[in-house]
Amino acid sequence: MTLSVGCTLGYQILATPTAAFTFNVLANSDTQQRVLREEIVCTPPVATEIVQDSKGARLLRCEVPAGPFEFRYAADVEVARPALPAAVKADNPGRLPLPILSYTLPSRYCESDRFSQIAWELFGKYLDRGEQVRAISAWIEANLVYAPNVTDGRTSAWDVWIGRKGVCRDYTHLAVAFCRALSIPARYVGGYAAGLEPMDFHACFEAYLGGDWRLFDPTDHIPPGHIAVISRGRDATSAALTTIFGRTNAAPVKVTCAVVTG
Repeated sequence: MTLSVGCTLGYQILATPTAAFTFNVLANSDTQQRVLREEIVCTPPVATEIVQDSKGARLLRCEVPAGPFEFRYAADVEVARPALPAAVKADNPGRLPLPILSYTLPSRYCESDRFSQIAWELFGKYLDRGEQVRAISAWIEANLVYAPNVTDGRTSAWDVWIGRKGVCRDYTHLAVAFCRALSIPARYVGGYAAGLEPMDFHACFEAYLGGDWRLFDPTDHIPPGHIAVISRGRDATSAALTTIFGRTNAAPVKVTCAVVTG
């Protein structure tokens, strides 16, 4: 599967002589996806640097003078995600690799320690780990209401559990908290998603099953092969799409993602 992805981010840099940007919107190149082509355009032109973090994300850094600034990105990404095994036994948490083990612990927006009893009551009947994660996504899709006007970017998994509404970021935090409460390592993922309505960056999650990370959409709508990953973290705080040092006003974000046919 090949996806054509892109975004346009516009800013007005205010007062300060310059503003420093770190953009985390470049598609990853890893064992499950490969960047075939990409284009990066900064207006006005500025010096840029691409670095890679410990989770594989490719970050672009630049410093921009006061005034208007636009960052535009476009890429073709080949996605090939392996199918989930027919049966997935529970891992022994004490035997998990240490970098994986940290994804079983609570984090700022995924208070999995508050969900232990709830998660087992809802999903403990599923003995297979893959079935548990699929059941989590199906439960979230059936029980949460998409409500873009009720979240301010600070809602946690517990807030979402109580309010039963939010956006994909909130859906993902709740899914991750449920997984961790069941001792399934899970992490937050940001990406481009073909078929998303309305089109925007999309939050989803990966669960560590059968010795590998497997991608799931908590809205239970987007197939894993239709998602191009750009960022990963314990929750949204460590997978920010942009980090800005300086005073700026932002224009509306424009995002595109579509399956390449023919």
